[in-house]
This record gives sequence, C-alpha cells and structure tokens, in this order.
Amino acid sequence: MKNAILSIFLLGIFLTPLRLKAQISIAPTTVFIDQNGIGTIFITNPGETPQEINVSFLFGYPGNDDLGNLIMVYGDSLSEKQFGMGDRLRAFPRTFILAPQQQQTVRLQARPDRTLAPGTYFTRVKITSNAQTADVEQTTNEGVSTQVNFKFDQVIAAFQKVGAVTTGLEFGQVSTEVNEGIIRVIPEFKVTGNSPYLGSVTATLRNAQKQVLAENQQTVALYFSGKRAVELKMPDQLAPGTYEIVLTYETKRSDIPSSDLVQASSISQTVNLTIQ
Repeated sequence: MKNAILSIFLLGIFLTPLRLKAQISIAPTTVFIDQNGIGTIFITNPGETPQEINVSFLFGYPGNDDLGNLIMVYGDSLSEKQFGMGDRLRAFPRTFILAPQQQQTVRLQARPDRTLAPGTYFTRVKITSNAQTADVEQTTNEGVSTQVNFKFDQVIAAFQKVGAVTTGLEFGQVSTEVNEGIIRVIPEFKVTGNSPYLGSVTATLRNAQKQVLAENQQTVALYFSGKRAVELKMPDQLAPGTYEIVLTYETKRSDIPSSDLVQASSISQTVNLTIQ
C-alpha cells in the first residue's frame, strides 16, 4: 500500500482549496495571553471521524507587498528576536486525539520573563488536524491501493501584552487606482508605539457636497510599516468629476473585545479621486 499525505496550509480559519472543509473548528481566532500568562483555545471536532491534533508555534505576521497586497511574513529573525514569544510559550496538551462531536480545551502558558521590555509580543499558533482513518482509498489495476489523508494546518495569532503598551499610525503618501469597478486606496503607513495596530478602517466615498456615495469597513492588523490597500466598490454610473475618499482608522473590531486591543485615538486620511 502506498500512502500519500496532502497538507493544506490555511492562513486563516476556513480557507478551503478544492472545496475541502476544515476538519475541526477553533475558537477564538485570536488569542490574548492574560496577566497570569494563560491563554485558552477551544478545538471542536464536528465530524464523525476521530482527529489527530498537534499544536505548535511559528513566528509570523501579516505584511504587505509593494502594491499594498496582504501577504504573510515568516522567517523574519530580527523581528522574532525583538517581538517573538519563542520557547516561553507552551501548549497543554500539545498532541491528542479528538473524538467526533467532542471539544478539547488547550491552555497556552507563557513563562514569565522579568527582562522583557514593555510592549506586545506575538506569534502564530498552528493547529494541525489529521483524520485517524483514510479519507480516500482506491485500488489500481496492478492491485496497489493508495490511501490519501488530508492534513489541515489552521493558523491563528497569539499576543501577550507586557507593561505599558501603546500603538498608533503615521501616514505618508496615499495613492488610488480603479480597476473593474473597485477603488483601491493605498496609503503608506508606519506603526508607532511598542505594539501592532489591531483595529478596523472605514473607507467613505463622498462627492463635492459631502454626500456619502459608498462606504466599506474592513479589519486591519498592521505591525511595522509599508503599504496596505483598502478597497471600496465604486457606485454604478459614477459621473466624471473629483471626489474624496476618507479613511478612518480605529482600534476596535467586532471579533476582538476592546479590553484586549491596545487603544489609540482614531485617525483619518483624506485623498482625492478623479473620475474621467
């Protein structure tokens, strides 16, 4: 028998190539280590097949390319040395079998370190699930059976706030582009303070009379500096002319309690958009 393992790497919770469904569910999608150095993850098996679960850690964070597109950054050893949680963070249990229709509580524990400078430290938690039984088995004409198991990696963020924490944003040049009815506003940004900027941005399109023509809100996780595009659907039959787009950044998100977020005053950026 020949065994083939297909690993699906998920940079989020339910990115499902080939229409495959994730084998387990995870909550919350962002973990904050409390003042006692403890964080909690709930892993649930909603299916009918036992799952082998492994919990591990890797340093990474969302970054961006030169066009403002979101990309994941791994292998940044300089940032890891300054902001990573390293081997201070452990998971209990780290490996286990999760029976069908059952839930397992995983405790994350950060070892105290009095030498840490104030700031927010972070890492990624990788939860790997692998069915105990074969998902697919086929027998070829030669009589050789091939067993295919799908291995899923789901990755979530973990943070630990140490001492006095601050965050904020400074902006540089802001550019715009329109493509297939989508307006992209691309600001240059720099995160200030000692913590990532976690929150949301609202893009508002207004005409010369300050009437709101379109609006869209999206979450943001900005760590260092670069460009991060904000998208807005252009209204149908938008007349030629000059419009303004206001980007308003706030440290609030519907998926994270305000008490966990490092707070900062809201900040707005305005850019003109000319439609020919």
